[in-house]
Amino acid sequence: MIWYVYPMWHRVSFSLIAERHVEQLRKYFRIYTIDERVLNILSPATNPLLIIHPYFYPMSRYAKHIERLLARVRGIIGIDVADSDRISNLAVSMTHYAECMIVPSKWSRDAYVRSGVKTPVHVLPHGLDTSWYTDPPRVQFFKNLLDLKRKHGLKYLLYFCWHSEYRKGLDLVLETYKILRRERKDIVLMAKFMTPDGYPHMVIRSLGGIIISGWLSEEQKRELYDISDIYLLFSRGGAFEHNGLEALARNNIVLAAERGAWTEYLPQFTLLPCRPTRWVLKDNPIHCGGGVEVIVERAVDKICEIADNLDDYKARVKEYVNAYVKDRFNWVRIGRQLAEIIKRYL
Repeated sequence: MIWYVYPMWHRVSFSLIAERHVEQLRKYFRIYTIDERVLNILSPATNPLLIIHPYFYPMSRYAKHIERLLARVRGIIGIDVADSDRISNLAVSMTHYAECMIVPSKWSRDAYVRSGVKTPVHVLPHGLDTSWYTDPPRVQFFKNLLDLKRKHGLKYLLYFCWHSEYRKGLDLVLETYKILRRERKDIVLMAKFMTPDGYPHMVIRSLGGIIISGWLSEEQKRELYDISDIYLLFSRGGAFEHNGLEALARNNIVLAAERGAWTEYLPQFTLLPCRPTRWVLKDNPIHCGGGVEVIVERAVDKICEIADNLDDYKARVKEYVNAYVKDRFNWVRIGRQLAEIIKRYL
């Protein structure tokens, strides 16, 4: 028996990935899902294997109860990330309670091992439904933006920022767009935020950019990629950056730093020169290491080059996705990989 603990009522990015894991694991095991907020009162009598996703936050919050819980479970599997190139000694000490850790990239595993983790660390990437790779574009919700693009011959940049503005490189996006707008009026930024207003929103609007806010359905999110041309993955850190894979699957040219977890699924010809940064999440108790940031001037040059050769770049991206991405980064395959990992600890 497996109990899968994740944020069910407070929906965050971890929730979305956990739901896909559960969906796939139910093909192989009997799975019970439990919200992370009740972890401190769990008292199983059936000796389940416990999967905690994410691992570090509930482990630190409910440490005393989890220590008692260990005697009543078959073991604990932790699923988490490395948002920087190192995790703290506190995080390393928490991994000792797990049978294994599961992370979404080799880059994350390297960060764990570099930090001193001795528990086995397995790599399990994120994925997409096959439809993301195969369904043709269909625009219903954002038809006005598509009409605007066609009427004025625009090229759309797309950028997502749910949270963690510095880690997601929001300042780098703003700096890049300021320079671009002095040179090119045909390149327009669409920025997706959770809130409708703020200082970054004001800057983007003043430069002729477009703000989209709120929670998007899967169909709405896919439409944004379908009307976009270039996705700006300017993150300084992150263990995978799922938006980059989504954009790639919908034939966006995804620009990102030439070092980081995203290089494990992006083509070399869309990666940008970068420089190291001392921190990614300042004063974070778990992710205490550094990252990278794109060099803005080189990003501007690359965007202009792509905009002038858009059809060629899109053809290269499509060929790359068909050859190297769609068969590796899909949920069915990843579900099988996750099941194989779990079988080792049952």
